[in-house]
Amino acid sequence: MARRRSSVRRAGAARKITPGVLIAIVLAAGAAALVISHVGRSSDPAQSAMRAGDDGAAAAGRAATGPLRAGEDLFGRIGAMWDEAGRIERLERENRDLRAWRDLAQRLAERNERYEALLRMPRDAFGEGADVEHAIAAQLVLDSGGPFMRTLVANAGAMHGVKVGYIVVNEEGLVGRVVSVGRQTSRVLMLDDYNSRIPVLGEASRVRAVLAGQASHPPELYTAPFQPQNPRLDFIVGAQSLREGERMITSGDGGLYPRGIPVGIAHRDPDGSWHVALAAAQRPIDFVRILPYAGFAAPEATASLNESPPLNSSSTVAAIGRSTMAPPPSLALPAAPRPRPAQNLNAAATPRPLQPLQPAAAQTSAAPPTHAEETPPAPTQQSPPRAPVAQQAPPGTPPTHPAAGTPR
Repeated sequence: MARRRSSVRRAGAARKITPGVLIAIVLAAGAAALVISHVGRSSDPAQSAMRAGDDGAAAAGRAATGPLRAGEDLFGRIGAMWDEAGRIERLERENRDLRAWRDLAQRLAERNERYEALLRMPRDAFGEGADVEHAIAAQLVLDSGGPFMRTLVANAGAMHGVKVGYIVVNEEGLVGRVVSVGRQTSRVLMLDDYNSRIPVLGEASRVRAVLAGQASHPPELYTAPFQPQNPRLDFIVGAQSLREGERMITSGDGGLYPRGIPVGIAHRDPDGSWHVALAAAQRPIDFVRILPYAGFAAPEATASLNESPPLNSSSTVAAIGRSTMAPPPSLALPAAPRPRPAQNLNAAATPRPLQPLQPAAAQTSAAPPTHAEETPPAPTQQSPPRAPVAQQAPPGTPPTHPAAGTPR
């Protein structure tokens, strides 16, 4: 049994042909066919045999190096795929970086556009008396906390020069006023807050009123975070002259806001009340300018009401005034009063005799009797009394006598 199995194995092994053997057989057959073809065509047998040998050697070399070339191609393709994977990863990373730069460029372009819009604001848009030279550019974010209902937080504070009372405007109009300042941030009270009261003025009708905020709840963070409510007009002076759609500006009364800053457009409701659509709400309130305002200075108390400003001596107006103005008229002084005749001063200054005091009525309780004259007090060292100076009375007035007891 063992011998039979071994013989069967040998027969199977003999019958099994490997791929290498098959390739060698094919190459040998091809070389033989080439030799036969060349020998048949060539007249010189030696030369034909040499060429046939060269062709066979070349074919054998190609057959032998074929697997090597296939391996080289395989490894080359694997390396190329590896390089392509690295290149794709590098391109994806660069693409991510370029997208980040693109987003940053878009944000900076938008910010630059808003800042340019703020810088292009005309000077009269800030009102009369605002210090435009020391304006501070800032960005606002919504504030849902704090003591007020409708406030915004600016990214500029005390270290940037912001102080309480500074006004806040954007390119459309008035936004609010700074009510508290931190080191790097500040809180801005919006016009529609319930605690906001602003004196306003109709630009055409000159009607004065007070813009009162009505917002008593915080803004909606998801629906309309920067959409303020329309405040109403209270204490309208001359409401019959106010026009529908009239532009309202700050009046400057009270010294809190400059005069002339655009506030909004006046609209009349069916119930007869007036409201103002705020001009600053025409676009999102995010980029603003914070301006200092000190108000108008009061006149000096030492200035005279009749004092006129001095003229420059070298000016034409002063020269013309000196040549054309007449000298001031000389006013005549009043005449001195005439002397009056001397009167008998001794008769006028004669004291009346003292009358004795009457005793008091009898009382129920015993009391010491009172005397008409009491012991005079001890004399003190005083300067001698001066004689009264007679004053001149107008003619026809009877002489007056001093009261009784007056020393001469």
